[in-house]
Amino acid sequence: MLKIYSRIIQDVPTLEVVKEELTDQALPLVIFYHGWRSAKEQVLTQARKLARKNIRVLLPDAINHGQRHADVSSIPSFTFWNSIQGNISEFSLLREYYQRRDLIKDQKIGVGGYSMGGMTTSALLTRHPEITAAAVIMGTPNLNAYARLVREDAAKRKMYYPKDLELLTSWIKYYDLNSQPEKIAHRPVLFWHGTSDPRIPYRQSKDFFDRIQGEDYAQQVAFITGYKAGHLVEPRLMDKIANFFEYYLE
Repeated sequence: MLKIYSRIIQDVPTLEVVKEELTDQALPLVIFYHGWRSAKEQVLTQARKLARKNIRVLLPDAINHGQRHADVSSIPSFTFWNSIQGNISEFSLLREYYQRRDLIKDQKIGVGGYSMGGMTTSALLTRHPEITAAAVIMGTPNLNAYARLVREDAAKRKMYYPKDLELLTSWIKYYDLNSQPEKIAHRPVLFWHGTSDPRIPYRQSKDFFDRIQGEDYAQQVAFITGYKAGHLVEPRLMDKIANFFEYYLE
């Protein structure tokens, strides 16, 4: 039987999903991030599939989302990037909460996410070598290209945005996996992206994968193409994600 615990870790609202009989045992930990304008409750199906694999799953609410809901800034993507930045800054807080309680088996830590959560995941890979395995689902590893795309789209649509928006979000370049792919460092990473995704370009993910093929550091990187798939995760894909983490975190 699965148990869902709701708790606030410092100031981060989270849900922990785990088999009830394993609650107090050290288990592999997966931190899984939701997408833009979503919430932790909306990735519970994925969390349940993971927890059935004897994994402890933590679902945090990103800043501006869920229990931390806030209005979206009229400046294009500003709230979006702020939310990702918050996820990045709070990752160590969440990880250390379980480490202090000796609840992470063999320090096996997985990170994954959908859309904005996938972008969070790729960003975390650049700075956290303690991550064992990661799943980037319909989220680009090329943060710089996506930020540029948003600015160009805003200009075409004659939307207001500050001319120094690139400078205001300059932290992005330090977490851009596309510009430092060697940070994958032999770790298992699963990418999935739909060819008909209307929100985050498929080519940004696929081009990244094609470019790193054959590199020693990328030997455990896999890419699944969702042919004609949009910006949506179906149950069969959730099963593949659960199987991926089970295999690499056992």
